[in-house]
Amino acid sequence: MAESAEHSEKVARELMQKGYEYLNEGDPGHAKKLGKKLLKMKYSGGYELLARAYEMEERPQDAIAVLEEGTRAVPQIWLLWQQLGNLQSDQGDFQAANESYTKALDCPGVDSSQIYFNKAIALHRCNMPQDAMTALDEVDSDELHWPALALRVALLNGLEQHHKAADLAKHLAERLLGSEELFTQYTIELAGIITELGIAVGRGNNDIDGARHCFIQALRYVKNFSYALAMLRQVYHMESSAAQHFRLLIRGQWFEPIEQHGPVNPGFYSTFDIVADNAEEAMAFAAELEPDEVRDSLVVEEVSVLGPCPDDLKGVYNRTGYAFFVPDEKIKSEVSEGDAVPAASSSASSQAKSESEKSKASDVGEKEKSKPAKNKVAKGKSSKK
Repeated sequence: MAESAEHSEKVARELMQKGYEYLNEGDPGHAKKLGKKLLKMKYSGGYELLARAYEMEERPQDAIAVLEEGTRAVPQIWLLWQQLGNLQSDQGDFQAANESYTKALDCPGVDSSQIYFNKAIALHRCNMPQDAMTALDEVDSDELHWPALALRVALLNGLEQHHKAADLAKHLAERLLGSEELFTQYTIELAGIITELGIAVGRGNNDIDGARHCFIQALRYVKNFSYALAMLRQVYHMESSAAQHFRLLIRGQWFEPIEQHGPVNPGFYSTFDIVADNAEEAMAFAAELEPDEVRDSLVVEEVSVLGPCPDDLKGVYNRTGYAFFVPDEKIKSEVSEGDAVPAASSSASSQAKSESEKSKASDVGEKEKSKPAKNKVAKGKSSKK
């Protein structure tokens, strides 16, 4: 009997692993099938997997319903309470999120640092920076060291301690930029820290140009960092009843050779979603986010008008990374956040258009965001009911 139970546990864990592989491949349908199979096996990880699949399908309420069922069935599993709390926080239901995190802290084997970190994010999002700071003080985890420091900078800004926020942000940015290992591992945290530095100098010193410079610098490290893009739009705060949603496919030439592409300076494509009055203004917004060395080479390869946006601030809402190519040989490589990654040969222009199709037009109508922190997701051991 014990051997049979051990075998069932092994099979369930293998199914969980396969389910996460499906999610990583962007296949929530097969992940859902495995999640339901796990639930029939009385394995609580099925709730976790099924909820993540619904999240990927942008069905957060279905994901929440699954996790509510899971926490009723196996209330001792802290991972399910945390996952539920994170989703509730993402949906703006902060009271429910706080209750879920409290339930998680009462569970056996809980990683309390994970819970307090996510609780701090929820409190930050609902504009309770002092309570969030108190929760963050309970975080004692090497894994969360840098994410917690980045959140601390944001909380200092929330407390209107802008000079302290700026000092801490500068110190942290210098450390991250001074270590290739740290920079590689915490690039998103670096972008968040530099964005908060921009908020600090803008509000603390009334230095609008300094704030703008920081936001653009953050976007050098994470090109589609929505928080920095939102802050940049707010710096300009340009409105127009004639504004439209433009999608631009832009081509340019990089300013130096890249090892994977040989001795010549490669060309590149990038796609932008922009609210502007006309294509020329949209191009100006896009060019601002590119290095000075490439701006003279920029040309609009294609432009689409996707509809009116009279209620949205003008500026960039989304952009892709670069698709580099060697012009003479028509060889391209996908590049994310500036790091060259070899890929199969094809038309760079076609691939760049394919990437742009993934960008959602609905992003343009998104509300301006002022809380960039993302919930920490933990994977842990699941158990049978």
